[in-house]
Amino acid sequence: MKYTHLLAAVAGGALVVAGLVTAGLGLTGCASTAPQAPGAKIQASTADLHATLQDTVKDAGRLAQMRAVADQIGADLLAGAQELARLQQEQTRLAADYTTTPEALRQVGEQMQSARTAYRTKALAARQALAQLATDDEWKQITSRDLALIGN
Repeated sequence: MKYTHLLAAVAGGALVVAGLVTAGLGLTGCASTAPQAPGAKIQASTADLHATLQDTVKDAGRLAQMRAVADQIGADLLAGAQELARLQQEQTRLAADYTTTPEALRQVGEQMQSARTAYRTKALAARQALAQLATDDEWKQITSRDLALIGN
């Protein structure tokens, strides 16, 4: 009985985590469109940010630096999405195995939490780097647009 509650809690937590990660990474899609792979959405979001930067930042040196930061954000988000997908698959595999110990499930849950925290920290640091490179007017213009990659 004790294990049933643990498995249910882990499975429920995994669903919440999956939903938060999907929303947090800007990977959700419209119900009326066919779902895209996370990599395609991240690439599209990176392209949107590049276009916004091109339209907004007139200094070529800062523009190049900001594009490099945008590329790094995209790479970090893609790596994060892939790692979380791998951990989710591992958790699903463990949950389906009746010989799995609660400790094994707890470890995977901790790894998922650690990965989410690490990628959230990277994303916030990258957003801060963009903000520091932009002038106040540029940052207002950049953040006035709906850019999934930087969380607007």
